[in-house]
Amino acid sequence: MSYAKLYLVTFVVCLAELNAGLFSKWSPVLSVDDFSFEITGNEVFWTVSSLKLGTAFGSFLSIFIVDFLGRKISILFTVVPTCLSWLLIAWNPLILNVYVAHFIGGTVSGIIFTSGLTFVTEISPAHIRGALCSCFVLMDYCGDLLGCVIGSFGTVRTYSYVAMSLAMMQFVVYVWCPETPYYLLRQKRLAAAMDSLIFLRGTCDVTEEMDSIMKATEFDPRSSGILSSLLHLISESGGKTAILIGVAVMLVQALSGPIILIGYARTVFEKIHDVQLHGIYINLVLATVHLISYLMCISLVDRLGRRPVMIMSVVGACSCNFILGIYSCMQENAIDTTNLQPLFFLTVLLYTISVSLGLSSVPFVVTNEIFPMYARATCVSSCFCINFTWSFTMLHVWRWIVFQYNVYSFAFWFISGLNAFSIPFLVFYFPETKRKSLLQIRKYFIEGMKE
Repeated sequence: MSYAKLYLVTFVVCLAELNAGLFSKWSPVLSVDDFSFEITGNEVFWTVSSLKLGTAFGSFLSIFIVDFLGRKISILFTVVPTCLSWLLIAWNPLILNVYVAHFIGGTVSGIIFTSGLTFVTEISPAHIRGALCSCFVLMDYCGDLLGCVIGSFGTVRTYSYVAMSLAMMQFVVYVWCPETPYYLLRQKRLAAAMDSLIFLRGTCDVTEEMDSIMKATEFDPRSSGILSSLLHLISESGGKTAILIGVAVMLVQALSGPIILIGYARTVFEKIHDVQLHGIYINLVLATVHLISYLMCISLVDRLGRRPVMIMSVVGACSCNFILGIYSCMQENAIDTTNLQPLFFLTVLLYTISVSLGLSSVPFVVTNEIFPMYARATCVSSCFCINFTWSFTMLHVWRWIVFQYNVYSFAFWFISGLNAFSIPFLVFYFPETKRKSLLQIRKYFIEGMKE
């Protein structure tokens, strides 16, 4: 069995998430010389916030379009608003246009992330599903790194045109890719589903896997709509548990605070005298470390399993946040921390590695795995919406605590406490889905049937 076509289709889908990563990385700070007006810190903050708010809205929209249009068409649909948002920034970079463009870009990113990750989940074999889904999330960080390079050395128009070119290239190639077999069977298109699976597996010997997919997508009239699918899931023995796990793991991911710390780390790095880095290079360093360490997650998620990787990631993030809180407390009390600056630098890098190891992707992978086909789009989109809404909320809470009262130590210790509180949940309740088919996961976690 050859997976060459499967890897190609996965890569093409990942290009959409690469463009979403370009949205998340670009801000007026990267192209400040291209604006005819001064960009304030408050405007930069609202640029980031509007993106997060748009991502939450895009995830909410996915509840209604991912099952209605299909995973493939939902992603193809995003190319138009993507290009429009970049043109708005390139042709008339007023701050109001930047806000609008970032909200639209966030909405597009939310749709791409939800439908794209669902697409990759449904086309992947059980033994490499975790790695392929992690690769999809990886492309977001590749977009971050590419955005750092273009934004640091190019103009706002260069950045916009590169992003539009990538979006159009992805559209032209992806339009020829098949829809997922799960969705096609859900639409009662058996022949098309069989053709799709044969294409993805590179062999005609797919009878056993197709039987498993057919059982996993068995249609029930009670689960034909958004509300009815939720009610039917709740009525199953493990349905309520799956919903609670999905919501809980999204909160764990959002409350780990990576976007907050990375934003603060840039300020800290500029104050470290032993590290001679200009502002434009700091994002490059962080994005590169994040990307390299994330490769560890891809190699471990299907070997060690989802639960061990998540526990290691959260314990690392908890410890690093606690140390950062101690360092900040010393600074707030006017204690000389000059000799501790290298330790602080190392702690920030270790935090980046810890987050990349599991928190960056595993929660999203598991959320796509634990819900049955009939409720997957609704539940996954809702969980992702909760995640991005909490990220938006965390940004504002952080801004209120730090900029209003200048108390970094409390903020770091607060995040560390949240991380510590989530460890028992991960140890005792977080599901292990390593090397299980989606049918096995449904029987074990939803229907309560032991293998």
